Amino acid sequence: MTFSDIELAALAEVLEEFTGLVHDETRRDSLAFAAAQCMASADIPRVSAYLELLRSPEGAEERQRLIDAVTIQETHFFRNPPQIRALRTHVLPELLRAARSADRPLQVWSAGCSTGEEPYTVAMLVRELLPNATPDQVRILGTDIARSALEAAREARYGLRAVQMAEPVDLARWFRRDGEWFVVRDEIRELVEFRLHNLVSDDPPFDRDGVDLLLCRNVTIYFRRETTKALVRRFHEVLRDGGYLFLGHAETLWRINDEFNLVSLGDAFVYRKVDGRSAGERRHVLAQRRIGADPVVVERRKRPERRQARPERRHGRSSISVAAPRPRPASADAHLAEARAALATGRYGDAVRAATAAARVEPLLVDAHVITGEALVNLGRDDEAISELRQAVYLDPDHAPAHLLLAGALARIGDAVAAGQAYRAAAATVRRLPPERVSEFFAGRDPEELAAVCVSLAQQAERTAARQRRSAR
Repeated sequence: MTFSDIELAALAEVLEEFTGLVHDETRRDSLAFAAAQCMASADIPRVSAYLELLRSPEGAEERQRLIDAVTIQETHFFRNPPQIRALRTHVLPELLRAARSADRPLQVWSAGCSTGEEPYTVAMLVRELLPNATPDQVRILGTDIARSALEAAREARYGLRAVQMAEPVDLARWFRRDGEWFVVRDEIRELVEFRLHNLVSDDPPFDRDGVDLLLCRNVTIYFRRETTKALVRRFHEVLRDGGYLFLGHAETLWRINDEFNLVSLGDAFVYRKVDGRSAGERRHVLAQRRIGADPVVVERRKRPERRQARPERRHGRSSISVAAPRPRPASADAHLAEARAALATGRYGDAVRAATAAARVEPLLVDAHVITGEALVNLGRDDEAISELRQAVYLDPDHAPAHLLLAGALARIGDAVAAGQAYRAAAATVRRLPPERVSEFFAGRDPEELAAVCVSLAQQAERTAARQRRSAR
């Protein structure tokens, strides 16, 4: 089945109106495939009749089916290891102490939770810290716009791909095996509730100042800027003073909202609501308090590029074949776009494969080595990442993000001397970058402030190296 440009634009308009989700040129074929399936299921042969139903009050059920079909329902347990480390080491211990001292429950909102891996992961981290926690003490709410995703979340039965980032000890502790499936144990499930919720049109499911931790990762990349601004304002309202907001790898509040403080925790950047000072003093800051010797990992402000082959057009109608598989990209740019999209959505293995393919086509492509290195870091494969990141800084000695990633990987494998040198190089390169490149790489952060953090981390690594030398004597 084929759709005209006008028909696809009308379908995209309906979806954006009701959900905020943007289906631009890069998502044409996925929208066409989903709409064709839904129309066949509803036995509606004409697009005009289908659009009329979608827009009508009686079309709520069909809109929901289309939403379920177009939303991306792929995520993993323990996704984004730097953020998991920040949650485990700093954020959840702090928030649990604060909730206990105030004699109130800890409240967590996983917004856009898809099939439930994220809220269940938070529950697992809570159980590590508070083994006897009850639903009265900890409330974790997962919401999503896709009903089918929530049904899967409640079933709590996952395949190998969903648990690929979990450590063996976590698999043994929090899951039971049922053939090829991994089923979340009841002590985790009892802490998590799921609810159908539209982030754009529904009121928040919490009262003002009621949420301690809000995770909305890899959701706003599908919204327009104005939609994201309105959503983040609502997030700010429901978060408690001192509460944390976690966004996805490719998401930032730069030019979106200046009411949150940006803090660095280990090798993750997260946002925190701090209302204890005047609005005029609020700005993005890098906190000096850090966890151990973990490094900074950069967060880019640009929305990820997505690989999508554009269909051939003929006489105002698209020749999209909804059943035809997409060809693999042939150029380095296409591979690189695929790698960026995979990295942004947490598909780190796919990012490694696509970026490696780009490097095979064009070995001197710096970004291919940086993306490979960053994906390997997220997979916990620091030794392999170091090789890629060293290649990147050799090709471009002024690539500040590569220096930062390299420093962090070196620190984690215990090479404190080399880590200190890499942090010093990162500080120097940040200071040399033009302001617009600092904004591109580091989401509008102040170069001197970021450089100062790098110097502080270098000094920390150098002190570690000095202790290692003394103990070796």
